Amino acid sequence: MASNYLPRNYLGRAERTVPMRVLVLGFFRTGTASMRGALETLGYKHTHHMDDVLRNPVEVDMWTEAIEAKFFGKGQPYGRADWDRVLGHCQAVTGVPAILFSEDLIAAYPEAKVILTIRDPTEWWTSYNDLQGIWCSKRTRLAARLSPTHFGKGFTFIKRSVSLFLGSLVPEAQEEESKKRFVAHYDHVRRLLPQDRLLEYEVGEGWQTLCAFLEEPVPQGDFPRINDTEGSRKMVNSRAGRIFVRTGLQIAFLVLLICLGIIFFV
Repeated sequence: MASNYLPRNYLGRAERTVPMRVLVLGFFRTGTASMRGALETLGYKHTHHMDDVLRNPVEVDMWTEAIEAKFFGKGQPYGRADWDRVLGHCQAVTGVPAILFSEDLIAAYPEAKVILTIRDPTEWWTSYNDLQGIWCSKRTRLAARLSPTHFGKGFTFIKRSVSLFLGSLVPEAQEEESKKRFVAHYDHVRRLLPQDRLLEYEVGEGWQTLCAFLEEPVPQGDFPRINDTEGSRKMVNSRAGRIFVRTGLQIAFLVLLICLGIIFFV
């Protein structure tokens, strides 16, 4: 799907169409999908999530450009005008890749409120490890190789984004080191802004705390509970399945052409 929100080295241009109101800067696997559902229920349209990046290879290019500038010194770091080009349609952001740029987004949008979705580090690791099993499966890796410019592009971007947080770690040390980095991220964000602009929120607290912080009326209905692991599994299996079917049809068509060539020209 084409996007109007292009990297600055493209010939496209976009401006902010809605104000950026909320930055959800908690680690992935802390309820960010549920928080996205809650914010959209409250009327924060659109709330950005990794799903947006995976559906749009052009966004992968933009975020990659920002990563190259910030972490590897290649190009100019993104400022507010640059972020508006990719997030200009968003009133909120959640999770990866936005949290790679926590201080940048806080500086770019000083009027936005900040939410840290929190979770016990050991529980977080268990949940993250489940998701890692989905993304590192043989089925997923094969689908990525068969679709290098779409699914494979997003797959590579996820691995790179996570590695910037958790590093390239030996398996025996990965759990403890990852939990240390998890805690360090939260400490870092807490140091970036005053307490009155920050809410530390554990999904499961319900609407009251969140709505009081955002100064929004409490909506009817339950707080969204979105199983991000199950959603990821369904998404990966669905996209991988389509890739396998398409590849099978392409192979079948090629075999048919070869057979016809043999019949008519040999």
